[in-house]
Amino acid sequence: MAKTAENVSEFLTQLWHKLTPLWDEERKYLLELKEEECKEIGIPFDGKLNVWDLRYYITKVEEKKYVVNQSKLREYFPLSVVTQGLLDIYQELLGLKFRKIEDAKAWNEDVQLFSVEDSSDEKLLGYFFLDLFPRMGKYGHAAIFELQPSCLLPDETRQIAVCAMVANFSKPQLDKPSLLDHNEVVTFFHEFGHVMHHICSQTDFAHFSGTNVERDFVEAPSQMLENWCWEREPLKRMSQHFLNKSELPEDSINALLKSRLANTGYHNLRQIVLAMFDYKIHTNPEADTKQMYSDVQREVLGIEPSEGTHFACHFGHLAGGYDAQYYSYLWSEVYSLDMFYSRFKDGKVMNSEVGREYREKILKPGGSKDAYDMIVDFLGREPTQDAFLINKGLKI
Repeated sequence: MAKTAENVSEFLTQLWHKLTPLWDEERKYLLELKEEECKEIGIPFDGKLNVWDLRYYITKVEEKKYVVNQSKLREYFPLSVVTQGLLDIYQELLGLKFRKIEDAKAWNEDVQLFSVEDSSDEKLLGYFFLDLFPRMGKYGHAAIFELQPSCLLPDETRQIAVCAMVANFSKPQLDKPSLLDHNEVVTFFHEFGHVMHHICSQTDFAHFSGTNVERDFVEAPSQMLENWCWEREPLKRMSQHFLNKSELPEDSINALLKSRLANTGYHNLRQIVLAMFDYKIHTNPEADTKQMYSDVQREVLGIEPSEGTHFACHFGHLAGGYDAQYYSYLWSEVYSLDMFYSRFKDGKVMNSEVGREYREKILKPGGSKDAYDMIVDFLGREPTQDAFLINKGLKI
């Protein structure tokens, strides 16, 4: 989507300067916490934030300003309830019908298989497997694996899409079901968004099927659907106390929604540091990676890297498919939030008409259409950064 390196540089620089006021406020509070603690335990206050201070004081901020009892929250997210709520939400929103295939053959007894049909005409679109529990030798993260693309065959019939979503949620015990923390609920929604992208695309060629889109757009459809985990109605539909079946309390919902703003300045500028470092080493003929990283972090965050360390040596994305493309995470998030705020937020999170349009204009084309053109078509205008900045707590 970015087209040129200059566009990437401009994008990162603009976000850096717009997010800096947030970080200035957060940094001031972090320093106040540090000074207060230094006085309490009787050690000198050095007047600055060191790399090793960050995680500790950021956690302190979350505890003091955004009181979310994560262990209590887990009790309201049993996997079975979350799964059913998620499936119901996606079916209603996108105009689909899922049917569980009983006694389906799969690679493990815990794996479930579902068919996907268009709810309007019951046309079969594809199948997806849910492989949600850990086991010996299994892939250790959450991801989807595209097993068969949707495309036209030589006889003009359509090959249906098949994929598997893999995760490693805790397995149910005899006295307790599998309970998810909220981050795991968000992960579930995100990865299932990729499942829907794969299943709902209807391209002529396999090469453009599903998530075979521009790297700086591939996360946007799933990032957009993460927002349903931060809205009251969807949260209530996919939560229930595992013992007494009670609803998620309003005060817990309020605390959870408020916590989305915790340390947003730091977290996003940290992403800009990584993206700018990646950009710089790939747009210069030579690079002292240790010095270049130190310069970027110092300039953006105002924090010196730990002496004697070499961050680039363990930055796996540089050799894992995101080399020269790390900016894609922020780029796609900006567009995902523009889509959500413009078309779904404020009472429309379960609007099936808008959801069906999203399916038709964003998911169905796969990579057969330029992603920027798809977004403009869906928004009805040129995209902006405004929704992203509002979501991070800034006033526009």
